[in-house]
Amino acid sequence: MTRMLPRLNLHHLAVLDALAETGTLTASAARLGVTQSAVSHRLREAERRLGARLTRRAAGGRLRLTPEGERLRDFAARSLGELARIEREIEAQQAGDRRLVRLGQATYSRWHWLPDFLSHLEARAPDLEVDLSGEATARPITTLAEGAVDVVTVYGRPAALPRLRWRRLGTDPLVAAMAPAHRLAAERIVDSHAIGDERLFTYPIAAEPGFEWEALVGRPNAPLRNIRPMPTPEAVIDLIRAGFGVGLFSRWAVEPEVADGTLVTRPVDEDPFGLDWWVATRESDGEDSPAGRLATELFTWSTRRREPLRTLGFEGAAGEDAG
Repeated sequence: MTRMLPRLNLHHLAVLDALAETGTLTASAARLGVTQSAVSHRLREAERRLGARLTRRAAGGRLRLTPEGERLRDFAARSLGELARIEREIEAQQAGDRRLVRLGQATYSRWHWLPDFLSHLEARAPDLEVDLSGEATARPITTLAEGAVDVVTVYGRPAALPRLRWRRLGTDPLVAAMAPAHRLAAERIVDSHAIGDERLFTYPIAAEPGFEWEALVGRPNAPLRNIRPMPTPEAVIDLIRAGFGVGLFSRWAVEPEVADGTLVTRPVDEDPFGLDWWVATRESDGEDSPAGRLATELFTWSTRRREPLRTLGFEGAAGEDAG
């Protein structure tokens, strides 16, 4: 069977991606390093080849993508990013026989633990090079399954997810975090009863099955009447550090602020509530693959470096391996 070739090429996709980000032909041309007329020509050519409008004029004269353009741009973002990753991987291999592994982390864009791990990795596996992925923060399992990342660290372990390999890094307590001068800092336990009408800033946990908020912490024992959703955990940290309310975090995520005295944490229950953190890879990536080796080194580091792990908040048994 003859394979049908696409009508568009990478130049067309790059134009749509740039227009979605900048909104103008001039800025898109500067971003792509071509002339404005080249951008205009590629856009018109793409529309002609497909027989569809891909942009429209919006307020202020800016260009916005039509629904058809958005569909193509979504594909462009994935494909261009993957192509760039493969190019970097090939370049790294040619330069020094290094293996690039894409690492993602669920929920938190906080990497204060990374330098210590990279020092460990440099000593144990100097041929591995780590490339961080922000896309995995909101969609850790989907990006892993789709191949956008090779290794992810996640809390919990959803049961019905085949073709993934799991290793447990440890258990970290869920805590309420607030500024030292906040009224709730004087409480021994900050549960839903203590929070009451206080502003509770929340953030997206993850847009993945099994990672919903109530699946994680359950229903509160008392009504929470002043919940304020925020776009990111980092936005919550900035607000509670300024004294505007309370946030719930896995303790390692706010360890830098606790260490510098700008935040304090309190348990959310008499019985400590812990989050299991895991490192996950695709089952198709064997133990000897770059992804498998990076996961092994994360596991080894989390097991051996007890003092840094306490800094991170990983406490309790570490070492369970599950396929």
